[in-house]
Amino acid sequence: MTAPGQARPGLFVPDVYRADDPAAIVGAYPFALLITTDEAGIRATSCPIVFERDGATDRLLGHMARRNPHAPALSAGQHALAVFSGPHAYVSPRWYVEKPQVPTWDYVAAHVRGTLEPIDDEAGQLALLERTAACLERSADRPWTLDDAPEGRVAMLLPMIRSFRIHVDSIEGVTKLSQSHPPGDRARVAEALMRDDDTRTIARMIADLDRPR
Repeated sequence: MTAPGQARPGLFVPDVYRADDPAAIVGAYPFALLITTDEAGIRATSCPIVFERDGATDRLLGHMARRNPHAPALSAGQHALAVFSGPHAYVSPRWYVEKPQVPTWDYVAAHVRGTLEPIDDEAGQLALLERTAACLERSADRPWTLDDAPEGRVAMLLPMIRSFRIHVDSIEGVTKLSQSHPPGDRARVAEALMRDDDTRTIARMIADLDRPR
């Protein structure tokens, strides 16, 4: 509970970097860090988490290994934070010519806060896995489904995972792409980052800021 006069927890993001569609970040990068707390302390697990929108209701669906100590600690009504990280890159001040600056980092991320609901029944877990596969396979020409798994494999693995649903309270996103710098500096940043395979994605995002619409 937030004390009187105390700001609610949230993602720090200056307005110039605030993502217009944070749900799109969640959908594009469906491998998140799930964070919960209990009497034992802070627990965090990286796991696949997909976004689901049903009318005006937003939910997250995920699962983790049941032998993970985090799994039995998931409880109904528990507050949860899921952190989705997109592309990111170090930005050298050598690339800022028109507006000299210190080193910084450009990145894309989304934070989703909500209330957790464990899913332990077989039908519920199967439905969640089907939805997860559909989300992750949606770009394939012939999407893989649970029916394509080797016979008996899903039934064998089902007791080994624990699934959960998060009823979303807030979704916040950041797209920090050197927006506060002149177009010439952004072009130099994008050009420099294009030279490295690991940073090429965010380079394209920075370059797209100045393409004609």
